[in-house]
Amino acid sequence: MHPEQTNSRQDPPRRIPIGVGIIGAGSVMWAYLDILDRLVARGYCTSGPICARRRENWPSLLARRPGIKLVPEALDVVSSDVEIVAILTPSGSHPDLIRLALEHGKHVVVEKPFAPNPAVGRELARLAADRRLMLLAAPFVHLAPTFRALWRHIHEGDIGRVHSARGLYGNAGSRVLWHHQGEGHPLSEKGIYNLKSLTALLGPVVEILSAENTAVVPRRVGDTVIENPACDVSHIIVRHDSGALTSIVSSNAIQRYRRPGLELYGTEGTANLLGDDWDPRGLEIWRNQTQRWEEYEPIESTWHWTDGLREAVMALWEGRAPLADIGQDIHLLEIIEAARLAARNHAAVAVGSRFEPLALGAGDRGSRPTRLHVHDHTRAEDEQ
Repeated sequence: MHPEQTNSRQDPPRRIPIGVGIIGAGSVMWAYLDILDRLVARGYCTSGPICARRRENWPSLLARRPGIKLVPEALDVVSSDVEIVAILTPSGSHPDLIRLALEHGKHVVVEKPFAPNPAVGRELARLAADRRLMLLAAPFVHLAPTFRALWRHIHEGDIGRVHSARGLYGNAGSRVLWHHQGEGHPLSEKGIYNLKSLTALLGPVVEILSAENTAVVPRRVGDTVIENPACDVSHIIVRHDSGALTSIVSSNAIQRYRRPGLELYGTEGTANLLGDDWDPRGLEIWRNQTQRWEEYEPIESTWHWTDGLREAVMALWEGRAPLADIGQDIHLLEIIEAARLAARNHAAVAVGSRFEPLALGAGDRGSRPTRLHVHDHTRAEDEQ
């Protein structure tokens, strides 16, 4: 792992609220505002300006959230006194906005994928490292306490050596045009969640086979008809450095599904993550030694997929490195790039980069079992 590929830092703890600004006012913004509100309520941060470039949307945004500070340009956010900037715009704009924020001395939390290819990802990671700034890229599935409990079961050998795993995430397709016009891809928009999870559990990927297809032709998005839509089905098989084989299905053409988000098969048992990895609903473990299924309720069932923002704020507040490694996110970009090449060439493609998986079992957020009844799913369990 190269030095520029990790968010390693150690600073004095903070005891004044940390300003957070946002670039991008689409549907994703509201999910980030939910986690921001939790942090503001506890005195950890303050809400800064939000860049919404389309002024015609300002009245509806102000109606939904009176008092929101709207600005028309990204420069207005990075020039303000906030310390963290969350970038929630379409993926094609991420690199330029990340550079802009880093060059203005801001820590960055950015939606996925954070770069179009590994080369750009490495350049952005080096810029963040050179300026001693955090760069946290979604998805943040590895931060979920339920996922961290699964990590602990796997790494403590509860199901033996994992030899096979499966991930699936898809839906019937978004109402976002660029998802279906070639700018997005099922693997980079949806399968990336499973890629983050399974590489966190099983380590880096060394080889990939891939196939893709377009199922829905033509594609209708609102009033727009796309006669030749982009690929909407992706299947991949990867070999991890550990020898384990993983298959992932990601799609914009899956109407419904009802099965675990992740399945892991070991020499001594099986582990399933219930629900999606971005919305875990608990675990079930089969151990040959006990000859029974063991079911676990979700840990912190109020956990939210925007948790990377909380992690960035708390890392600054506590003066520690965030539980994140941009090197893993660069590795995911290389997997996605290799998958597209493998699908075109109908042949396996090697993946050359590596990263050192994070130790996710440490800390009480990943190990605190709970049987409490949660009354308010909008607040963390320690606030009930």
